[in-house]
Amino acid sequence: MGREKKSFSVVKYIFFGFNIFVWLLGCGVLAVAIWLWSSRAPSTSIVPSHSFLSASTICIISSIIVLIIGFMGCIGAFLENQCLLIGYFILVLLVFALEITAGALGFVMKDKVRGVIHNELSSGIKYDYRTEVQIELESKNTSLYDKDSKGWSTSLDALQKDLQCCGVDNHTDWYNIQAWPEEQKVPESCCITPTPNCGYGDASLWHKKGCLGEMEYWFTKNMYILGVTGITIGSIQILAMVAAIAQFCYIRSKRFPL
Repeated sequence: MGREKKSFSVVKYIFFGFNIFVWLLGCGVLAVAIWLWSSRAPSTSIVPSHSFLSASTICIISSIIVLIIGFMGCIGAFLENQCLLIGYFILVLLVFALEITAGALGFVMKDKVRGVIHNELSSGIKYDYRTEVQIELESKNTSLYDKDSKGWSTSLDALQKDLQCCGVDNHTDWYNIQAWPEEQKVPESCCITPTPNCGYGDASLWHKKGCLGEMEYWFTKNMYILGVTGITIGSIQILAMVAAIAQFCYIRSKRFPL
Protein backbone atom coordinates (compact mmCIF):
# COMPACT_ATOMS: atom_id res chain seq x y z
CA MET A 1 0.00 0.00 0.00
CA GLY A 2 2.83 2.38 0.89
CA ARG A 3 4.66 1.70 -2.38
CA GLU A 4 1.41 2.23 -4.32
CA LYS A 5 0.82 5.55 -2.54
CA LYS A 6 4.38 6.65 -3.25
CA SER A 7 4.04 5.74 -6.94
CA PHE A 8 0.77 7.67 -7.14
CA SER A 9 2.43 10.72 -5.57
CA VAL A 10 5.24 10.60 -8.13
CA VAL A 11 2.75 10.37 -11.02
CA LYS A 12 0.63 13.10 -9.46
CA TYR A 13 3.47 15.63 -9.23
CA ILE A 14 4.88 14.77 -12.66
CA PHE A 15 1.38 15.23 -14.07
CA PHE A 16 1.01 18.49 -12.14
CA GLY A 17 4.37 19.81 -13.39
CA PHE A 18 3.59 18.81 -16.96
CA ASN A 19 0.31 20.73 -16.89
CA ILE A 20 2.00 23.75 -15.33
CA PHE A 21 4.21 23.74 -18.42
CA VAL A 22 1.13 23.37 -20.66
CA TRP A 23 -0.57 26.27 -18.88
CA LEU A 24 2.53 28.49 -19.26
CA LEU A 25 2.69 27.51 -22.94
CA GLY A 26 -0.93 28.62 -23.30
CA CYS A 27 -0.08 31.96 -21.68
CA GLY A 28 2.78 32.43 -24.14
CA VAL A 29 0.62 31.63 -27.17
CA LEU A 30 -2.10 33.97 -25.88
CA ALA A 31 0.45 36.78 -25.49
CA VAL A 32 1.58 36.26 -29.09
CA ALA A 33 -2.07 36.18 -30.21
CA ILE A 34 -2.81 39.48 -28.47
CA TRP A 35 0.25 41.04 -30.08
CA LEU A 36 -0.85 39.79 -33.51
CA TRP A 37 -4.37 41.06 -32.95
CA SER A 38 -3.15 44.50 -31.85
CA SER A 39 -0.55 44.96 -34.60
CA ARG A 40 -2.51 43.09 -37.32
CA ALA A 41 0.55 43.45 -39.57
CA PRO A 42 1.27 39.74 -40.10
CA SER A 43 -2.19 38.48 -39.16
CA THR A 44 -3.21 37.59 -42.66
CA SER A 45 -5.96 35.11 -43.33
CA ILE A 46 -4.73 31.72 -44.41
CA VAL A 47 -7.40 31.89 -47.08
CA PRO A 48 -8.42 35.45 -48.03
CA SER A 49 -12.13 34.71 -48.41
CA HIS A 50 -12.31 33.38 -44.83
CA SER A 51 -11.12 36.27 -42.67
CA PHE A 52 -11.87 34.37 -39.46
CA LEU A 53 -8.94 32.05 -40.31
CA SER A 54 -6.37 34.70 -39.41
CA ALA A 55 -3.18 33.97 -37.50
CA SER A 56 -4.40 35.98 -34.51
CA THR A 57 -7.78 34.22 -34.38
CA ILE A 58 -6.24 30.76 -34.59
CA CYS A 59 -3.68 31.65 -31.92
CA ILE A 60 -6.36 33.00 -29.58
CA ILE A 61 -8.59 29.92 -29.96
CA SER A 62 -5.71 27.46 -29.54
CA SER A 63 -4.27 29.33 -26.54
CA ILE A 64 -7.67 29.36 -24.77
CA ILE A 65 -8.00 25.60 -25.30
CA VAL A 66 -4.45 25.00 -24.02
CA LEU A 67 -5.06 27.27 -21.01
CA ILE A 68 -8.25 25.43 -20.09
CA ILE A 69 -6.59 22.01 -20.45
CA GLY A 70 -3.53 23.06 -18.44
CA PHE A 71 -5.67 24.65 -15.71
CA MET A 72 -7.92 21.61 -15.37
CA GLY A 73 -4.91 19.29 -15.25
CA CYS A 74 -3.09 21.35 -12.61
CA ILE A 75 -6.04 21.90 -10.30
CA GLY A 76 -7.40 18.39 -10.84
CA ALA A 77 -4.06 16.81 -9.88
CA PHE A 78 -3.34 19.15 -6.96
CA LEU A 79 -6.81 18.96 -5.39
CA GLU A 80 -7.37 15.35 -6.50
CA ASN A 81 -10.66 16.44 -8.04
CA GLN A 82 -12.29 13.66 -10.04
CA CYS A 83 -14.58 15.95 -12.07
CA LEU A 84 -11.67 18.09 -13.27
CA LEU A 85 -9.61 15.01 -14.15
CA ILE A 86 -12.47 13.55 -16.20
CA GLY A 87 -13.01 16.94 -17.87
CA TYR A 88 -9.28 17.07 -18.63
CA PHE A 89 -9.40 13.57 -20.14
CA ILE A 90 -12.40 14.46 -22.33
CA LEU A 91 -10.81 17.67 -23.63
CA VAL A 92 -7.48 16.00 -24.47
CA LEU A 93 -9.36 13.12 -26.12
CA LEU A 94 -11.42 15.62 -28.16
CA VAL A 95 -8.30 17.47 -29.33
CA PHE A 96 -6.63 14.15 -30.16
CA ALA A 97 -9.68 13.02 -32.15
CA LEU A 98 -9.80 16.33 -34.04
CA GLU A 99 -6.10 16.00 -34.95
CA ILE A 100 -6.62 12.45 -36.25
CA THR A 101 -9.74 13.52 -38.19
CA ALA A 102 -8.01 16.55 -39.72
CA GLY A 103 -5.00 14.44 -40.74
CA ALA A 104 -7.19 11.72 -42.26
CA LEU A 105 -9.36 14.21 -44.15
CA GLY A 106 -6.30 16.06 -45.39
CA PHE A 107 -4.85 12.79 -46.76
CA VAL A 108 -8.09 11.47 -48.26
CA MET A 109 -9.16 14.80 -49.74
CA LYS A 110 -5.71 16.08 -50.67
CA ASP A 111 -6.71 16.83 -54.27
CA LYS A 112 -9.72 18.85 -53.14
CA VAL A 113 -7.61 20.65 -50.52
CA ARG A 114 -5.04 21.42 -53.22
CA GLY A 115 -7.79 22.86 -55.41
CA VAL A 116 -9.10 25.07 -52.61
CA ILE A 117 -5.61 26.37 -51.80
CA HIS A 118 -4.96 26.99 -55.50
CA ASN A 119 -8.18 28.99 -55.90
CA GLU A 120 -7.63 30.97 -52.71
CA LEU A 121 -4.04 31.87 -53.57
CA SER A 122 -5.02 32.85 -57.11
CA SER A 123 -7.91 34.97 -55.84
CA GLY A 124 -5.68 36.55 -53.18
CA ILE A 125 -3.07 37.52 -55.77
CA LYS A 126 -5.64 38.91 -58.18
CA TYR A 127 -7.83 40.87 -55.80
CA ASP A 128 -6.19 41.28 -52.38
CA TYR A 129 -2.51 41.95 -53.05
CA ARG A 130 -1.32 45.53 -52.53
CA THR A 131 2.09 47.15 -53.00
CA GLU A 132 3.67 49.09 -50.14
CA VAL A 133 2.89 52.36 -51.93
CA GLN A 134 -0.76 51.39 -52.38
CA ILE A 135 -1.05 50.34 -48.74
CA GLU A 136 0.43 53.66 -47.64
CA LEU A 137 -1.99 55.61 -49.82
CA GLU A 138 -4.99 53.55 -48.65
CA SER A 139 -3.98 54.01 -45.01
CA LYS A 140 -4.66 57.72 -45.38
CA ASN A 141 -8.26 56.90 -46.26
CA THR A 142 -9.81 54.85 -43.44
CA SER A 143 -12.73 53.78 -45.64
CA LEU A 144 -10.34 52.07 -48.08
CA TYR A 145 -7.65 50.76 -45.69
CA ASP A 146 -7.72 47.03 -45.07
CA LYS A 147 -5.25 45.71 -42.49
CA ASP A 148 -5.83 42.14 -43.64
CA SER A 149 -4.77 43.06 -47.18
CA LYS A 150 -1.54 44.42 -45.74
CA GLY A 151 -1.00 41.21 -43.80
CA TRP A 152 -1.82 39.04 -46.82
CA SER A 153 0.55 41.00 -49.06
CA THR A 154 3.40 40.85 -46.52
CA SER A 155 2.94 37.12 -45.97
CA LEU A 156 2.76 36.35 -49.70
CA ASP A 157 5.96 38.29 -50.36
CA ALA A 158 7.66 36.42 -47.51
CA LEU A 159 6.41 33.08 -48.91
CA GLN A 160 7.82 33.83 -52.38
CA LYS A 161 11.18 34.90 -50.94
CA ASP A 162 11.48 31.89 -48.63
CA LEU A 163 10.42 29.27 -51.19
CA GLN A 164 12.01 31.10 -54.13
CA CYS A 165 8.85 30.88 -56.19
CA CYS A 166 6.59 33.21 -58.14
CA GLY A 167 2.81 33.08 -58.45
CA VAL A 168 0.63 30.03 -57.83
CA ASP A 169 1.57 28.07 -60.97
CA ASN A 170 4.05 30.53 -62.51
CA HIS A 171 4.80 34.24 -62.88
CA THR A 172 1.87 34.84 -65.27
CA ASP A 173 -0.49 34.68 -62.29
CA TRP A 174 0.70 38.21 -61.49
CA TYR A 175 -0.23 39.65 -64.87
CA ASN A 176 -3.11 42.16 -65.01
CA ILE A 177 -4.06 41.86 -61.34
CA GLN A 178 -6.10 44.50 -59.51
CA ALA A 179 -2.96 46.08 -58.02
CA TRP A 180 -1.63 46.81 -61.54
CA PRO A 181 -4.34 46.31 -64.19
CA GLU A 182 -3.21 45.95 -67.81
CA GLU A 183 0.42 45.48 -66.74
CA GLN A 184 2.50 42.33 -67.14
CA LYS A 185 4.78 42.61 -64.14
CA VAL A 186 5.52 40.78 -60.89
CA PRO A 187 6.34 41.97 -57.34
CA GLU A 188 9.98 42.32 -56.29
CA SER A 189 9.63 39.18 -54.13
CA CYS A 190 9.49 37.18 -57.39
CA CYS A 191 12.95 38.35 -58.43
CA ILE A 192 15.98 36.10 -57.98
CA THR A 193 17.86 39.19 -56.80
CA PRO A 194 15.25 41.68 -55.53
CA THR A 195 16.02 45.21 -56.72
CA PRO A 196 13.78 48.21 -57.47
CA ASN A 197 11.75 47.69 -60.67
CA CYS A 198 13.12 44.17 -61.20
CA GLY A 199 9.54 42.98 -61.69
CA TYR A 200 9.27 44.66 -65.09
CA GLY A 201 10.06 43.05 -68.43
CA ASP A 202 12.82 40.44 -68.14
CA ALA A 203 11.33 37.11 -67.01
CA SER A 204 14.79 35.54 -66.77
CA LEU A 205 15.31 37.55 -63.58
CA TRP A 206 12.33 35.92 -61.87
CA HIS A 207 11.84 32.60 -60.12
CA LYS A 208 10.48 30.03 -62.55
CA LYS A 209 8.56 27.71 -60.20
CA GLY A 210 5.08 28.34 -58.81
CA CYS A 211 4.54 28.55 -55.05
CA LEU A 212 1.91 25.79 -54.87
CA GLY A 213 4.32 23.23 -56.28
CA GLU A 214 7.09 24.44 -53.95
CA MET A 215 4.75 24.20 -50.95
CA GLU A 216 3.91 20.58 -51.89
CA TYR A 217 7.63 19.83 -52.30
CA TRP A 218 8.38 21.39 -48.89
CA PHE A 219 5.75 19.23 -47.20
CA THR A 220 7.05 16.10 -48.98
CA LYS A 221 10.66 16.91 -48.06
CA ASN A 222 9.74 17.50 -44.41
CA MET A 223 7.24 14.62 -44.15
CA TYR A 224 9.58 12.66 -41.86
CA ILE A 225 9.94 15.59 -39.44
CA LEU A 226 6.20 16.29 -39.56
CA GLY A 227 5.44 12.61 -38.94
CA VAL A 228 7.82 12.34 -35.98
CA THR A 229 6.39 15.57 -34.53
CA GLY A 230 2.82 14.30 -34.92
CA ILE A 231 3.64 10.93 -33.33
CA THR A 232 5.44 12.65 -30.44
CA ILE A 233 2.53 15.00 -29.75
CA GLY A 234 0.04 12.12 -30.02
CA SER A 235 2.10 9.98 -27.63
CA ILE A 236 2.25 12.80 -25.07
CA GLN A 237 -1.52 13.26 -25.32
CA ILE A 238 -2.12 9.52 -24.82
CA LEU A 239 0.20 9.44 -21.79
CA ALA A 240 -1.59 12.49 -20.36
CA MET A 241 -4.96 10.77 -20.77
CA VAL A 242 -3.64 7.56 -19.17
CA ALA A 243 -2.20 9.55 -16.24
CA ALA A 244 -5.51 11.39 -15.74
CA ILE A 245 -7.51 8.14 -15.72
CA ALA A 246 -4.97 6.45 -13.41
CA GLN A 247 -5.30 9.30 -10.91
CA PHE A 248 -9.07 9.26 -11.21
CA CYS A 249 -9.21 5.51 -10.50
CA TYR A 250 -6.80 5.78 -7.56
CA ILE A 251 -8.72 8.68 -5.97
CA ARG A 252 -12.00 6.84 -6.47
CA SER A 253 -10.65 3.62 -4.92
CA LYS A 254 -9.26 5.58 -1.97
CA ARG A 255 -12.54 7.36 -1.33
CA PHE A 256 -14.78 4.40 -2.07
CA PRO A 257 -12.77 1.30 -1.06
CA LEU A 258 -14.26 -2.06 -1.94
